[in-house]
Parts: sequence; structure tokens; C-alpha cells
Amino acid sequence: MQLFKDRLRSSHILTALFFLGVLVSVYFLYRIPSTLYLTDGFARLATPYIVIAITFVLGIVALVFALEYKKELIVMRDRIVSSRDEAEAKQSSQAASFNIGLIQTALKNAKSTNDIFHQGLQAIGKVLQVGQGAIYQVAKKNDQSTVNFIDGYAFTLEEGKTIQFDLGDGLIGQVAADGKIMHIDEVPEGYINIISGLGSSSPRYLLIVPVKKENDVLGVIELASFSSFDSARQKFAEQAAQLLADKLSSKN
Repeated sequence: MQLFKDRLRSSHILTALFFLGVLVSVYFLYRIPSTLYLTDGFARLATPYIVIAITFVLGIVALVFALEYKKELIVMRDRIVSSRDEAEAKQSSQAASFNIGLIQTALKNAKSTNDIFHQGLQAIGKVLQVGQGAIYQVAKKNDQSTVNFIDGYAFTLEEGKTIQFDLGDGLIGQVAADGKIMHIDEVPEGYINIISGLGSSSPRYLLIVPVKKENDVLGVIELASFSSFDSARQKFAEQAAQLLADKLSSKN
């Protein structure tokens, strides 16, 4: 019974039996003239016609199975197309809700470098509704570059403490060195803890975006979230980082 539930496999088997029946039928039809001379009774004379009848039945059944499977394929294709269209529409809707103008407004009156980093990060965090975020500045001194913590979103560094990375050191240092966005779906447990009135928990998703002007990396944005950074959110973060880079470059 399981065989007949798999319409594709059943259709192939029935089609193969049908063509085998056609070959056998042709053989029997070819042999009919000599069979008519035999006197072995009706059973032997009727054998070719029985085989031909079975062949036609197999052909009809195979055709029905093939048509039914074709209908299933059409339904499956329509479902896939519909699901893809819904996903694209949802993504477009999400992208539209990420208003890059909010970042431009936040940066409009920012004057100092620290203020640009602060206002930019706060606006990005609110638009993307991340759980936590941080922004770092790339500093160069004596031909050596370091990546220094400047400000946090839903995160405050204890007084007197600093966070600093060398280029290529850790995830932040890697993004600063490569100048390429980094997206992590499975953040290691304990890498970041978000503390709220409900307790402490670790986000699963991490997005690290370079703030760069052409090939010059000026800073790094780190965003942690409990929901995935889909392509629309990643694109928005990149656009926002570019606005920060333009603002920092124009200030200088």
C-alpha cells in the first residue's frame, strides 16, 4: 500500500510495466497467425488478447497516476511560489519599516565624534529593537591601531573600566581589520548577558558592522538580539553605518 502512496514511484513502475506489456503484445500479435494453426484449445488462443488487454489497462492506470502526480506538482509549485512571494512581501514590509531617515535625524545635530557614535548607536538600537549594542572607534597611534569601546546601547561600562581590541583580535578586531560585516546565528553561551527586571539571559544572534569610508575603517558597531538579523535588518545596519562614516568624515 505504501508503494501506491508514492505516486511518482508508482507511475514509473506502471509505465515500465506498460512498455513491457507493449513489447509482449507486439510479440503475441506477431505470433497470432501461427497460433491459429494450433489445436491446443481456446486458452492458448486467448492468451495474446489477455496480455493486450492487461497492457491497455496498465497504460490507462499509468496515465491516471501520471496526471494525478502532475496535479500534485502544480499544487506544490504554486505553494512554493506563494510562500516565496509572501516571504518577499514580508521582507519588503520589514525593510520599509526600518526608516533610515531616523538615523539621519539623530546625526543631524551631533557635533563631536563621541556624540556621533552615541546618537548613531542609540538610533540604530531603537529602530532594530536589539537587546544590547556597543560601538567602538578605531584609533591609530604610532602606526598601531586599536579598537576602543565608546558607548553602549542598553549597556553601561563600569566606571574606570575600558574595552580595547587590537586589529584582528576577537570578533570586533576581526571586523575592524577585514572591514566586512559579520553575522553570527549561534552566539556562545555567556558571550553577552542582557539583564532586565525579568532576570539575565543571553541573546542568540550577533551582528557586527564596520563603520568605514571607502577602505578606511573608522569604527565598529556590535548588535545583539534575541531575533535573527535577516537581510532587511542587515542592510539597514550597513546603511546606518555608512551614514555614521559620512558624518565622521565630514566633521574631519
